[in-house]
Amino acid sequence: MVSTADPAKQERRRRIVNAAKEVFAEAGYHGASINAIIERAQIARGTFYLYFESKSAVFDSILEQALSDLRSRIHRIAVDDSGAPPPQVQLRAQVLATLEYVIRDRSLALLLLSAGHTPDAEATERLDQFFADMRDLLQRALQTGMELGLLRPCQPELVAAAMLGMIRGVIELLVRQSSVRPIDEVVTEMLTVALRGVLVA
Repeated sequence: MVSTADPAKQERRRRIVNAAKEVFAEAGYHGASINAIIERAQIARGTFYLYFESKSAVFDSILEQALSDLRSRIHRIAVDDSGAPPPQVQLRAQVLATLEYVIRDRSLALLLLSAGHTPDAEATERLDQFFADMRDLLQRALQTGMELGLLRPCQPELVAAAMLGMIRGVIELLVRQSSVRPIDEVVTEMLTVALRGVLVA
């Protein structure tokens, strides 16, 4: 594998990854091929192999980068800092940043939504692990929220699974529908449901 310290090499790698995301989103993991990726990226076959040894390697790279990017958008809520915004405002900002990240990259969103719909056991396992990691992030955030007294006592594992299901459902609605909904409104509704439910107070 080549070093990606060189800006030109970074750009070439980015082009390969973006092309791969589009191919995976359109054809699914099973239907995607290295040929399709190199054609979309407009590179030689040898160039692909300078950066990735296989289709699964570039798939793993996409998931690893997505998880890293999502982790960077989820922070511990600051409650001891008098200059920090209220916890609800901090939470909203994090949910908004996370949802915007996924929705903005439609190919990534479609790839992630393919979990459970691909006949390839290897890809299914990788996607399942991605969502297990996301569930773990949510679970730890819930545990921290309870420790800080911001959340009622709950079963973090169950609530994290429920929240992840809601997030996946919202992402699917947003990327598959023709009408565009403002992300800000979507986040407001999601947080209202997640924090207060749907019963009239």
